[in-house]
Amino acid sequence: MEKEKYKIKSVIYFLLILAVFSTGNIFGSEISLTGAVDRTDIAFEDSVTLTVEIKWLGDIDSYAFQVLPLPDAENLKVTGTSSSISSKTVEGRGITIRTFKYVLKPTEPGTGTIEPVVLDYIALPDSTTGQLSTQQFNILIAAPIPRDTETNLPLLAKILIFVAAVIIVIVIIYLVRKKKSEDVEPVKTAEVEFLEGLESAKKESQNDRKQFFTRLYKLLITFMENKYGLNLSGKTTQLIMEEIDAVEMPELRKEKINQWLQQADKEKFAPGTGAPGDVLRLATEIDKTFRE
Repeated sequence: MEKEKYKIKSVIYFLLILAVFSTGNIFGSEISLTGAVDRTDIAFEDSVTLTVEIKWLGDIDSYAFQVLPLPDAENLKVTGTSSSISSKTVEGRGITIRTFKYVLKPTEPGTGTIEPVVLDYIALPDSTTGQLSTQQFNILIAAPIPRDTETNLPLLAKILIFVAAVIIVIVIIYLVRKKKSEDVEPVKTAEVEFLEGLESAKKESQNDRKQFFTRLYKLLITFMENKYGLNLSGKTTQLIMEEIDAVEMPELRKEKINQWLQQADKEKFAPGTGAPGDVLRLATEIDKTFRE
């Protein structure tokens, strides 16, 4: 009987000791710092991620520490960072976890080294200080993939094709615009059309006074209609002159046009026997007046 009691007591003591040790394994350390990399062998064009985790018992205000500095590294450089914080409960006790992630890319082939990350902390509320650090990590970095001339040929060909296409488009646009500018005749003013008609009448009429003055009469009527928007068709010379008098234009030109109209009207119905060269002198006078 005594032996059985002894055995029962021994079992109870053993279980108590086991529980104590189990609790120590879970909560033996109030704060811990761990580090890990997702790979130890990478291509030169690839990257490695370092994860640093701070875990402590209690809520977020149980410890005070600065944000971890960027890890020092050889043949590697930090190109990106992120952080997160979470909490959970284990056996009725709160645990807070702060995680930092660092993305590192190679700068040189060979062996890359990530130096230990050091954490200086203060436990609250008693302000006890402490320091933790991760281990050092070595990363094997492969040599970069060589880029020979053949690799760049397709890109070079695309660039040349694009440049050639742009040049062709520019040339086509230039030729089309040039052709349009050549095809479009410049707009002639009423004065230019009158002077061209006067020169034609002078050449075609030569010594035929009646023909010249008939053409001159029509040219003057057409000029006034085109220049000032008058409607003189079918009207007598007297009515035409009255409408011309109402138009705003230099008085000298107005008097000359009325004078030439009267003379042309007279000559086309009863041509006189003017002196040789009268037609030429009149045409020269009219030309000079319209060019002033």
